[in-house]
Order: sequence, then C-alpha cells, then structure tokens
Amino acid sequence: MSQVLVGLHRVGIVGLRQACEKVAAVGLAGRQEIVDFLLSELGADNFIPVGQEEAFRTALWREYLRFVGGDFSEFFSEIEVTVGGEPGENRDSLVERCTLVLAEFELRPVVDLAGANQGGGPDPELVIGGTTVARGLPSRKSLRATIRQRLSDW
Repeated sequence: MSQVLVGLHRVGIVGLRQACEKVAAVGLAGRQEIVDFLLSELGADNFIPVGQEEAFRTALWREYLRFVGGDFSEFFSEIEVTVGGEPGENRDSLVERCTLVLAEFELRPVVDLAGANQGGGPDPELVIGGTTVARGLPSRKSLRATIRQRLSDW
C-alpha cells in the first residue's frame, strides 16, 4: 500500500506501484489516458469517495509523474492560507517562506492577503485552517516544525 496525499488527506492506495508499472509496460501516453488506466486498475481494490474523483485523478497523475521521475510540483495539493499584516517586506517574506515550507510537504498555498491582524501581536500573521500558525517572521526551520505539527492536527 502506498500513502498518497489526496487533497489535504493522506490515504492508502493498494497496488499503485504495480499499476504504474503496467502503464509503462503498455506504453500509454497522455495524462487523461494514463489516469483513466490507473483508475480502472485501482478501482477494484480501492475506495474513491463520491465527490473526490478529481482530487484522486490529480493525486494519481502526481504519483505517476513521481514514478517516472517527472516534475510533479504543478500538481501539489492546494491549501488555503491567510497572511495578515501591513503590506511590505515582512509580509512578503512570510508568504515566500510559507510557500517554500509547504512545498516540502507537497502543498501549494492559495494565499489570501489580509490587512493588519486584528488580534494584536506581531505582524505578519499566518493562518491556516482558521488557526494562527505563526506570528512575526519565524525562521524557515521553526515554521517547518510548526507546520509539520499542525498537519497532523488537520
């Protein structure tokens, strides 16, 4: 079983590596054709919830690209984040740092820029999932540790 990020959830997929090997053996080309084949191969042994088909398709394409050694960064799962604070270098730095750290978890932030944080405390402020993740400008290492801890909560 392979652990795969589907949307923002880790799920186990049975037979993924074998299905990717079959794609390579059959010689399919094109995203649609490959993902359709993977879904048909994996459908019998894996549950795909209604409403999650598109997220699974994206995850399977990302995993196929990983299997063949391709660049799959375009297919990272999206996560909504809010960065509050006065416009300027600090807020821009936090957005950049957040983007880099989330990429390490194969996530791509969809950033909403807000004005000065209303709760007080240092600017800028990073909010993910309604929870303040960071205030001020934490180091990349500190932000990575905080986000890693928070991911297990989400």
